Amino acid sequence: MDYERFFKLNDDPFSNIPDSRFYYDSPQHSRAIIHLAHVAERMRGLGVLTGEVGTGKTMLARRLLEILREDGRFETALLVLTHGDFSPLWFLRRVSALLDVKEAPEDKTQVSSALARRLMEIHAEGRKAVILIDEANLLRGQAMLEEIRGLLNLELSDARLITFILFGMTEVNQNLLVDVSLNQRVSVKYHLGPLDDAAAREYVQHRLVVAGREEELFTDTAYELIARYAQGRPRLINAICDNALMEGCLQEKDLLDASVIQIVANNLGLDDGAEQTAGVAAGAEANEYGF
Repeated sequence: MDYERFFKLNDDPFSNIPDSRFYYDSPQHSRAIIHLAHVAERMRGLGVLTGEVGTGKTMLARRLLEILREDGRFETALLVLTHGDFSPLWFLRRVSALLDVKEAPEDKTQVSSALARRLMEIHAEGRKAVILIDEANLLRGQAMLEEIRGLLNLELSDARLITFILFGMTEVNQNLLVDVSLNQRVSVKYHLGPLDDAAAREYVQHRLVVAGREEELFTDTAYELIARYAQGRPRLINAICDNALMEGCLQEKDLLDASVIQIVANNLGLDDGAEQTAGVAAGAEANEYGF
């Protein structure tokens, strides 16, 4: 059923696809962007943003990528890791491809040399090479971390040639401890927490406005229940609101109240409170591309 037509929406407001049009700049998201942009601007080498499942890491990574690309001074790209079963050579090749290295040698030493030459070219052009890595908690093991440290060792007397900004679950910090030298190079660590109740409400309203809805769609008590069951996780807020719009459309309700949210919470298995909610959020981890 097309609830967009019923609620007079121009777009799907609660998709978990990381569409930057729907990016909500909460106070903590704004601070995170400022800190991470500073890492890129000053070429500090390594920055880390962590957060639990569904707190908005991927959307924030996409927003930072957009900001850096709009700046024009950066040669930047986003590497999204989908599994942890990859070699240092694969990683070097992916970074090389993202930075438009034309050569494609088979030997790891040659790949590293070609990448180093490309980084020198980027620097000579007056630009800064910055690679964002999403799902960086999949970067594991001494050999993998040594490759990153090796790239960070590529420096001139007055400049570092590449900077990495990692986005991932909190285990990123634990993984970095395997390489003490690399861990000491982290210039900024920022943890993205859940949205508070006020920010959760503003988040929902923002997405509705972007989708073309100016009038209020949820009652105050509905917002309270959304915040309660989602525990401030944008991904789960999206799931609740998406289902609420469908339920409201079926009931032909113009204003969605607490009864609609309660039905949705029951259907999603959230009616038992925080423990259930956390379980559902963890179960949604496979969809981390959206959040």
